Amino acid sequence: MKKYRYWIYLVISFFLFYLTSFHYTESYQVGISYNLFSGEIKKDDRTGYHITYPWVLVTRIDCRPIKVCIASATRNMNCRLVKFNPEKYMELMKFEGFSYYWWYNRFSFNSGQDTYRGFNNLLLGHSYGDNRCSCVEIIKEVGNE
Repeated sequence: MKKYRYWIYLVISFFLFYLTSFHYTESYQVGISYNLFSGEIKKDDRTGYHITYPWVLVTRIDCRPIKVCIASATRNMNCRLVKFNPEKYMELMKFEGFSYYWWYNRFSFNSGQDTYRGFNNLLLGHSYGDNRCSCVEIIKEVGNE
């Protein structure tokens, strides 16, 4: 019985280490890390596998252009091609604070229209909002294609 207990503790320890200290960043993503103790926020441009301290949280942001649209029946331009500018990540922190942006609008009951989930929801808000964050670049206005 002691042998099984050892393996159970080992698997649980490895799983907790993976959840708290390990992250992977794709080539089209930028990682933003937040140290819970010091409050330091840094940008991580490196791609690949990374190990951090358990008290350092890392969120990944997609930097590829995306088409965001406001659902409407009009024939005028209601879409924009936007992207996140990783060089201005501190302005995003000023507007939104540090968060796991993947969770934004994840649980929504809008079944009748297109709904943006995660960071795309944030891009939609900042591309059409009154107080635009300069970290969201509007590449061009596009039609409903």
